[in-house]
Amino acid sequence: MENTTPPVSRALDVERWPTELPLFALVALCSVFVWILLIVTVIGLVYAAFLGVFFFVAHVIFMSRVQGSGAKLGPDQFPEIHDAVARLSRQMGMEPPEAYIVQSGGSLNALATRFFRRKIIVLFSDLLEACGANTAARDMIIGHELAHLKCGHLNWQMLILPGLFVPFLGSALSRAREYTCDRFGLAVAGDPGSGLRGLSILAAGPVYGARMNMEAFTRQRSDMSTGLMTLAEWLSSHPPLAKRVAALSPEPGAPDYSPARGNLRALGILGTAAALFVVMVVGAAVVTPWLIGSGPFAAAGDAARVQGDFEVLSAFIEEQWPDPALYPESMLEIRERWERIRSGEPLPIDPFDGYEYGFASYGDFYEMWSSGLDGRSGTDDDIYFDGPPY
Repeated sequence: MENTTPPVSRALDVERWPTELPLFALVALCSVFVWILLIVTVIGLVYAAFLGVFFFVAHVIFMSRVQGSGAKLGPDQFPEIHDAVARLSRQMGMEPPEAYIVQSGGSLNALATRFFRRKIIVLFSDLLEACGANTAARDMIIGHELAHLKCGHLNWQMLILPGLFVPFLGSALSRAREYTCDRFGLAVAGDPGSGLRGLSILAAGPVYGARMNMEAFTRQRSDMSTGLMTLAEWLSSHPPLAKRVAALSPEPGAPDYSPARGNLRALGILGTAAALFVVMVVGAAVVTPWLIGSGPFAAAGDAARVQGDFEVLSAFIEEQWPDPALYPESMLEIRERWERIRSGEPLPIDPFDGYEYGFASYGDFYEMWSSGLDGRSGTDDDIYFDGPPY
């Protein structure tokens, strides 16, 4: 039987966003470095394996919902959209992927994914309904998702996953890829003006998106010139829609808009935060020894040391004077035997005053004491130890 499937045509000549490939190289390098560390530590590799299993199971659950509850496009299932996917795929020079329509509870979205070797796009029904009779807007959205597959954005995802989690870097790559796919989407939409409505629908919905003033919308970029808004954009996986529209139709826009202004402000915030962090670290390094050595936390440490010294001295006394009737009469007697038995090991001294601990014997029991925090014996803060501990 003769094959009537139209051949794959030559791919559209669409340039990627300028920063996409350099950012991908940086993400790949970071990922290689992280993977080497994980392999060396072994334990990290185990954690990575658990995360890999988690992501795989989550993806399987998602795909089961798509394949089992979504409508797979075909010649006998929404043929007009199925034909659009096939036509746009041929324009891009690629084989048509599987395509599904899923009900999304009002969410205006679409996505591309892979399941092993299968390439799949998922179109949310509410977004298709929002496009209505505007086939260029619909094709813009479909072309955008096809471009993710065409450009290999879903290849090697697990291998570059560590780099995608690097702050600012992974999100920058994601935004660059979105700009690239927007270029492909507009190229296959046919009518650029109508195609851009695919983005305006994402911004304002099915009714108001079709009536949006696109020039006024692109002027909203100036609202993103603050430092905080720029930082928020740097941490986002998708560029602001106003910037995406302006990138595809740069003629209308805000004459006073300057991305450098927001960038400088954001860098200023990051620099200030970094300086404060350094000050905090240095301050902690300076203050902590004082807190531990002579500050408010010193008393607790010295008190613990006193209790340890008491236990050591008590064990020595019980060992050297097993008969309670012959307990030593003073610390001097204890020190003389200590120096003879434990030559070279200093006798414990009171950390609060720097002298030997107090000692008194009362027949068949004894007591030791520390001068306490005020460094003076006979005051209320003295620390006592009674021995032997009956």
